[in-house]
Amino acid sequence: MTQPAIISRRIRWIAFDAVDTLIKPTPSVSAIYHEVGARHGSRLSREQVSARFREAFSRSAEANSLACGCADAAEPWHTCESREWLRWREIVESVLDDVVTRNQCFEELFAHFGQPTSWTCFPEVEATLAALRERGLRLAVSSNFDLRLNTVMDGLSALRPIELRVISSQVGHRKPSRRFFESLLLRTGCEPAELLFVGDNPQTDVAAASAAGIPSLRIDRSATNAENRALRSLIEIVDLVPRSG
Repeated sequence: MTQPAIISRRIRWIAFDAVDTLIKPTPSVSAIYHEVGARHGSRLSREQVSARFREAFSRSAEANSLACGCADAAEPWHTCESREWLRWREIVESVLDDVVTRNQCFEELFAHFGQPTSWTCFPEVEATLAALRERGLRLAVSSNFDLRLNTVMDGLSALRPIELRVISSQVGHRKPSRRFFESLLLRTGCEPAELLFVGDNPQTDVAAASAAGIPSLRIDRSATNAENRALRSLIEIVDLVPRSG
């Protein structure tokens, strides 16, 4: 991870991960899965749903076997809209395996998380993005979400300073694929040293960006240890990057 003291003056763009970096589901994923599942006949407790979701999501992130029909479907970290739809259906059915109306349950959950009213920005996001734009920096979001992210972002006014969206299902590869980050560099017109990547995941965001030669910072709002070099708030970035131009 790039240390604050050595962030280059060459930085022209900052790219942010979306979920758990800029936005979070409100209510939480486990709360919504439990609520919707119960409406469709599930008797699982919220604690059971939460544990099952963590396991299913982690398992799905490593999988590359869903039959999406793409020519390059066998490539590591390949994705597309079809594969994301299949992946989320597999997650829902794994978590809520006791529902009576399986198709309707999945469709309701998939639609729910595509609505801007299901998400909120973290409190410092609006001020951070505005301040970075004032400094002349250009802003992107680069996410493993699918095309539902467009609708979500369109409905969250705090994210308006972001001018570019690089979404894995459009790119064809998920983070941590190097090809995802190559697409990000191509879309921004940056050399690696001219782009700063900010995300919450130590592997798929920070380590993967760094492996592509892109400076990176991690956001961890729960950090309390002085040895933890993660940002506790995105607003800290404003004082770490030089004014562009």
